[in-house]
Amino acid sequence: MRGRALRNPRSWSALIVGALALGTGLAWMLVAGWGVAPLDAFIAGSAEITGLTVGSLIIVVSVLFLIGSWMLGSPPGWGTPVAFIGVGAVVDLWNLVVFDLVGWSPADWSIALRVALWTVGFTLFAGGVVATLASDLGANPYDQIVRAVHERFGISLWLSRLLFDAVILAGAFILGGAWGAGTVALLILMPIAMASLTPIFRRWVHGEKGVPGLIGEVEAGGFPAR
Repeated sequence: MRGRALRNPRSWSALIVGALALGTGLAWMLVAGWGVAPLDAFIAGSAEITGLTVGSLIIVVSVLFLIGSWMLGSPPGWGTPVAFIGVGAVVDLWNLVVFDLVGWSPADWSIALRVALWTVGFTLFAGGVVATLASDLGANPYDQIVRAVHERFGISLWLSRLLFDAVILAGAFILGGAWGAGTVALLILMPIAMASLTPIFRRWVHGEKGVPGLIGEVEAGGFPAR
């Protein structure tokens, strides 16, 4: 596997806390109803059709992406499975326990409150993205297969990402997934947040200016390990 499995305790702390924040933010954005990232919108639509939970589908889809990228010659990092399993578990915890069992239902809130909830959810999601990237313990499965196609077939990284995003977003639209204005906002704001904040987080995690290769992936629009 890629990645430096035992970089330091802060690496694993950043990965775990990042996964918790990412899963919480994703669950809040989903229930707010203003849209999520293309892959998450596709997974939400698939959950509606299959009856499976969003968290379980995050794990299933991540495993499929990992297998595909590995077959294309791009093995994952050690932290990758830890992160996407953690994110899936946290999303299901919010959906099944807090929203369904406890009965906290933001879907019934006013538009203003749901916009506020989406904004807080986005902040947590972005923080989780940056923290998991800063851990340097493995790319997320979606980025893994995007990079694998880029390396295997010689197309540019941005074009590989664009093709995957276009196909995934079209699938989300067909399935009636959780896409919307928030999806557009995520596509615009996430690369900015990752490019500006990840180096700062990485200096705290690793005590160094950067590890070669990561910043290029961030600027290409990569998302975290999940």
